[in-house]
Amino acid sequence: MIDQELKMNKYALSRTCKKLMVLLAMYLPAAGASELVYTPINPSFGGNPNNGAMLLNIAQAQNEFKAPKAVALTPLQRFNNSLQQAILNNLAAQIKNSMFGNDGVTVEPGTYDTASYTINVIQNADGSLTIQTTDKTNGATATFDVSTAL
Repeated sequence: MIDQELKMNKYALSRTCKKLMVLLAMYLPAAGASELVYTPINPSFGGNPNNGAMLLNIAQAQNEFKAPKAVALTPLQRFNNSLQQAILNNLAAQIKNSMFGNDGVTVEPGTYDTASYTINVIQNADGSLTIQTTDKTNGATATFDVSTAL
């Protein structure tokens, strides 16, 4: 009798497991996978704008760069810098006047030498000017074109 009860319990357990598996098979497709969709976090790349402050705070916390502190100039150094800037401005105005005349319209092509720079003014065929400045200390040059047409 125990043998028969054991067989019936195994049979009942087997049927219960089969029913459970059928139920699981019915509900599993409903919980199936979908496509993975990337959603950016950074608002610069289309993410949520509310993430901006958080990302900025994280970046600032990681930033180890410290700006160099400005050196406080004495009044004499400030005066010296101001005087030097005034002299350079006056020199630039004199060079401009000698190249373009006092009225600013006359163009005088040629080469102008200063202590640190050589300035070549070249008249092009189309009426424009090419101005080339050469630093005498290191040989670096800067060139730009000026159209004389108004």
